[in-house]
Amino acid sequence: MTRTRPALVVVMAIVAISLTGCGFQGLNSLPVPGAQGTAKGSTSIKAIIPSAANLVENAPVLLSDATVGSVGAIEVRNWKAEVTLRLNPGITIPRGSHVMVAMTSVLGSMHLEVVPPDPAQPGTIPPGSTIPLAACPDQPNVPDDPSAAPVADINVAQQVTQCTYPTTEQVLSSLSVVLNGGGLAQIGDIVRELNSTLDGRAQVVHDLIPRLNTLVGDLNRQRDHIVSAIEGLDRLTDTINEQKPTIDRALRDGPQILQLLVDQRPNLTGALDAVGRLSRTTDDILRANGQDIRAVVANLSPVLDQLQGAGPALTQSLNILLTFPFAENAIPQIVRGDYVNGTINLDLTFGRLDRGVLASVGGGSTFYGPEAVMGQPAGAAKRNTDPFTGPIGGH
Repeated sequence: MTRTRPALVVVMAIVAISLTGCGFQGLNSLPVPGAQGTAKGSTSIKAIIPSAANLVENAPVLLSDATVGSVGAIEVRNWKAEVTLRLNPGITIPRGSHVMVAMTSVLGSMHLEVVPPDPAQPGTIPPGSTIPLAACPDQPNVPDDPSAAPVADINVAQQVTQCTYPTTEQVLSSLSVVLNGGGLAQIGDIVRELNSTLDGRAQVVHDLIPRLNTLVGDLNRQRDHIVSAIEGLDRLTDTINEQKPTIDRALRDGPQILQLLVDQRPNLTGALDAVGRLSRTTDDILRANGQDIRAVVANLSPVLDQLQGAGPALTQSLNILLTFPFAENAIPQIVRGDYVNGTINLDLTFGRLDRGVLASVGGGSTFYGPEAVMGQPAGAAKRNTDPFTGPIGGH
């Protein structure tokens, strides 16, 4: 026992001196026998992340929720963390992947997760390569609507860094933001109002549900028409957008047009009053002459019937209207070139003139033929006499 104790002290002193000279960084900096990614044939790659976020060496490396290796050295390069991933034999990392630091349990243990690209890319990352920082996407922030009430930006407030999943503390603190300022307290008011609305109206609600089902079914059957209407509305909107200068001009000139209508209001009201008086006068005329109008309309019926019966003759008479005195179909047989032969018979006897032209001017029965020169009209000659001497001679 006495000899063993001094020897143990010497060994411990040598180990302490060795560790002090090599810069001992804790037990996690020492290789763990049997750790993932340390067997024969293992490969390694490096990844650049903004922050290691309490990640330690020998932490597991996960791919698709399966442990495929462990974390090796963690070094600082240009204010970024350079992490070595020790991969088991046969493990390949898809090209375009990035790494995320996540919590293994709520107790605080961390692991490194390899996230494949979506959609997948051909090829794999060769051993010894480095996954650049640019391949790691940013964490999305809480949407900020300018018109809405201010909402706490959880990612910024809790400082969820790039390439890092939220920790348990950050999740709980974010949940407190939702519970305290997310309107969750108003759910009780909503439930009470719903109870007040539905209280005593169970039968009404029971009858309403089938009607809603019918309404939804009808809307579903009219889906094509609704889509067509929406598309038509979209085309109308496009047309209105194309006519935007015209609409702007109309809106700009609208006040002037309205003022013009206001200025012409007396004339417009006077015109409407005149139309009213005209309507009353027309009504009085129709009321006073209604019987006569009905008689005229009744008498027009036979005339229209005869006119309808003469319709074919009227259409045929139009053939000669523009080519009078020749029928249209006879012109090619009569007119040969630029002239036409014709014969005109004129009756210029005194009797025909007396009954025709002179009668139209009021001079009829005063003009006789040559026999009147002898003193006796031809009509006054005696009968049964010599026709050669009767009109001239005696009796």
